[in-house]
Amino acid sequence: MHKLIIVILLLVAVKVRAGEPVTFQSADSISYKYYMEGEWDKLIETGEQAIAQNIDFKRLRQRMGYAYFVKEDYYASQKQYEKALEFDEFDADTREYLYYCGLNTGNLASARIHAQKLSDEAKKRLGIHAFNPLVSIDLEYNYKSNNSDTRSHPSYFRGGLFTQVGYRISLYQSASNYKQTVDSVLIKQPDYFALINWSLTSHTTFSAAYHHLNTSLDGYKYPGNLVFASLSTRLNRFTFGLNSSFFRYDIGDFKQIGLLAGVSLPGKANLYFNSCLTGMIEPDSNHLIFAQFVGARILKNLWVEATCTVGNIQNYNDHNALYIYNSIDPTLFRTGLSLYLNANKNITLYGNYLYDTKQVEQTTNQYIQQSFLGGIIWKL
Repeated sequence: MHKLIIVILLLVAVKVRAGEPVTFQSADSISYKYYMEGEWDKLIETGEQAIAQNIDFKRLRQRMGYAYFVKEDYYASQKQYEKALEFDEFDADTREYLYYCGLNTGNLASARIHAQKLSDEAKKRLGIHAFNPLVSIDLEYNYKSNNSDTRSHPSYFRGGLFTQVGYRISLYQSASNYKQTVDSVLIKQPDYFALINWSLTSHTTFSAAYHHLNTSLDGYKYPGNLVFASLSTRLNRFTFGLNSSFFRYDIGDFKQIGLLAGVSLPGKANLYFNSCLTGMIEPDSNHLIFAQFVGARILKNLWVEATCTVGNIQNYNDHNALYIYNSIDPTLFRTGLSLYLNANKNITLYGNYLYDTKQVEQTTNQYIQQSFLGGIIWKL
């Protein structure tokens, strides 16, 4: 009897592959067979044929989602599990795999929203808490080298703390210090930064930040304050965002409006492209800045990202206003490379190299500055 059932299933599978009309029963039985045998490509093909003929149901989407998950195509897996959720929004398995997909695509907001709806037992098993005062600590040190006779080699140190306030709200705080000598005058700049992220939905996030600078120039203080807001959405492989900031400094007020668009391509390399166009509204002039990011996973636990920024980035901010480039000498061009290594489940190491073309303030003289940064993120 067992052999007869297998023969029948194989005959149905041949009909499905041959393009014969698909029924609910054939799609269900054949997709289950491939699921049990670990035939992930065949399972996906069967599912696509069924959906193309308007045969669609929760178990089919869950099986396809799991097949993509095993193949480490987490964006495709997320798409299938979201379709499964439309059939049953209370399904625990669907919610849990959407939680995993959020983690594996770097979308913590999505992961947390789905985690909120898991059972108490599942939350305990996965170590999920609504409030966590200290999720992670990060530290980084940056040393810059230049070929200018009147500028020393700058140094920068920063530390940050990440707090999970609730399932939808997180808080990141950072303190940093910058030092450089310009024309024999010592410049020091301690900073404080705070960023709140609020997940409106599993795809849309509102962020607000405050950044305080306390620049000291030969003993005189020049404080600065920046407020930042952004709205971003992630539609599976596509990212879109709008941000704006207002920076009040001793030399004037600076406004910034930015548009962000990005895409992650299919495949285990998770190749992605992010582009950002920013308009700067300054006291004396207005201009545009364009930044391009390209990244990929080159090993299972190693990521690489290349960047290129074109335009005068003096008093420009990026990374949700975490970094403000308000040095005396403007940067006219920047390119660089970053590496991220997941050493283990708790430790991430990262390094960054930047090559800048800078211009001496109020002159046409240019010089080259190279930046070397190393950091660590420790998840507690």
